[in-house]
Amino acid sequence: MGNLKKIYSGIFRDGGAGNAARRRYRERRKKLMKREGKLMAITGVPYGPGQETVWSYAHCPTYQEPAIMYLTGVNQPNVILLLDPGSKESDEILFVDKKDSSKEFWDGVRFGVGDPKSIREVRRVTGVRDVRGIQSFGEVLKVRFKKRRSKKLGTLWMEGVWNGKIREIKTDHNGKFKARLVRCLRSLGGSAPVLCNIMKSHFELRLPLDSHDVENTLDAQKIAGKAFKETLRNFYRFQKEYQVQGFLEGRMLEESPYGLSFPSIIASGKNATVLHYVKNDDSFSHNELALLDFGVRWMTMHADISRTIPVSGKFNPMQKMLYEIVLRAQSAVQRKARKGVTIDELNDCCWGSINRGLERVFRKAGGEFKLKYKERPHGVSHLMGEQEHDGDPFRNYTKEPMREGWMISNEPGLYGQFYIRLNGRVYDEEIGIRIEDNLLITKTGCRNLSKSIPKTVEQIECLMLHRNRER
Repeated sequence: MGNLKKIYSGIFRDGGAGNAARRRYRERRKKLMKREGKLMAITGVPYGPGQETVWSYAHCPTYQEPAIMYLTGVNQPNVILLLDPGSKESDEILFVDKKDSSKEFWDGVRFGVGDPKSIREVRRVTGVRDVRGIQSFGEVLKVRFKKRRSKKLGTLWMEGVWNGKIREIKTDHNGKFKARLVRCLRSLGGSAPVLCNIMKSHFELRLPLDSHDVENTLDAQKIAGKAFKETLRNFYRFQKEYQVQGFLEGRMLEESPYGLSFPSIIASGKNATVLHYVKNDDSFSHNELALLDFGVRWMTMHADISRTIPVSGKFNPMQKMLYEIVLRAQSAVQRKARKGVTIDELNDCCWGSINRGLERVFRKAGGEFKLKYKERPHGVSHLMGEQEHDGDPFRNYTKEPMREGWMISNEPGLYGQFYIRLNGRVYDEEIGIRIEDNLLITKTGCRNLSKSIPKTVEQIECLMLHRNRER
């Protein structure tokens, strides 16, 4: 049958485009060069997982700097992309390490230079014609920079407005690469060169998903949804949070070689009032709720899903009342989400809906509550794409009109102490509820990519109780 092994799938992600992948990445690079019109240098991650520590162990696949992944598909550490629009020599150069067979014995195939065969290999797989050793980057940059009339160099670093002031992240690999470029430009002398941030242009091109991205996201949603349904059917077997985590993540990893979107949150009872709960080591109580926040990757796209379920398999009357307040808020956000609306407007819609629901439904029925927050606990939405949380990390994008093709989360939540007497019975619980779907923004509305994943009271109880009856 021949050798059916996928030699390059770990170091080159074709994004589901198959033979068209090289053209797809080339078009992305051309669009960025046309928009910026200047010499640009963009770095990948400098090392793989764990390699910055003494005990280096690649416990998970390398996940590339999203800018490099978006522009090249190359998924290995220590690469640099130089873009030189209008150059008569070559308008793009990919810098990689020297080919090292002894290192490949430990870590698998890597792109590299050092002999004509290795260079041909990189060219053939990535479609980048000019491939050079990364040690030559500094000298090549100086030569290319001196040839250009405009003394501007573009690169990528994360910055934004935070508490009324411009902030930038200097400690990640992009920030450190920027500092390296500053030193390099200073060594050239002459008129003061200018280092420009391409973050805005890059995000404007990267954040709207193309058809391959959408299909990859749908694949991730299907995998996450299937795993969630199986978890509900088997929930009666579990006594502890980590047992649910192991089962849920195992089902997702059985279906995807690309890993999880993030470590799952499995938070029972009052643990669900901790937004980024991580320890997942408590036992379940029969009458409490459990919050599951989970997701899986397909290619470089993600599912990011939250569901809140009753451990017993059936919501008690207070839990159902509160859950449906959150669910109505989520539906209101979905109805409002469309091109031109801002995420800040979605926040107003979401938390206004929940706060009105608490007053008009819960308190009107005699309920009392004390929330863990003032007015709103967190944003109802974040951008998604090459990263599970994409866009500028300061989230200034929440004030921008949403664009067609953006993918956002829709995750209203409710966290606090709740008390009510219903039908002669007292309910008094510390509860955290979050329901999260992923929405694709369109001209006239949005498309719920997570719609097949059960979330109504009836759907959840049916899946859980059906299995319990089989016992």
